[in-house]
Amino acid sequence: MLEVFVKSFAALFVALDVVGSGPLFLILTEGANEKQRHHIASEACFVAFIVLIIFAIIGNFFFKFIGVTIDSLKIAGGILLFVSSINMLLGKRTVVSKSFFSKKKINEIIIYPLSIPMIAGPSALTSTLLLVNSNFHITENLITVLLALAFAMISVFIHMYFATKIAKYTAKNILDVFSRVFSLVLAALAIQFIINGIKSSFGI
Repeated sequence: MLEVFVKSFAALFVALDVVGSGPLFLILTEGANEKQRHHIASEACFVAFIVLIIFAIIGNFFFKFIGVTIDSLKIAGGILLFVSSINMLLGKRTVVSKSFFSKKKINEIIIYPLSIPMIAGPSALTSTLLLVNSNFHITENLITVLLALAFAMISVFIHMYFATKIAKYTAKNILDVFSRVFSLVLAALAIQFIINGIKSSFGI
């Protein structure tokens, strides 16, 4: 069980892009105060966790039923990520305004683009689906995989939490520079998702 946990956690840690989650979280919640950011981070991680579990359990059957492949999911997710990254690069990202930070705005950011496709993106969805399916018939292993997912998601929250703390002591112009850099990285990642999906679809 320990081997299953370590392998699952390592795969999900990379798939969820835990290390990159903090800076991107700061970009998308620009204008929010510390308390609001903590609330958004916890809700986004919880929603993403539920989405990943549901997708892992019924996703395979559902997509087979409607005739959609995982490769198509990679392409669709890549396009969504690319649109978000372009908006960030052009300064049109979905950010939180200090003068207008309503409950509706919080919910919008939590669901899109934070939970989906930032946290529960194509890579995370695919990795979770494969891990659950490969351990589905062994109850102990399945529970271990879900536990690994929970710990990986907690890691995402911790990175977001401490990113908020660090942001208090970081100059805004430095954050703006990192914002553009990570937006470019996100765009490249999105294009890679699309390329991988196309290559797998056509067997290239």
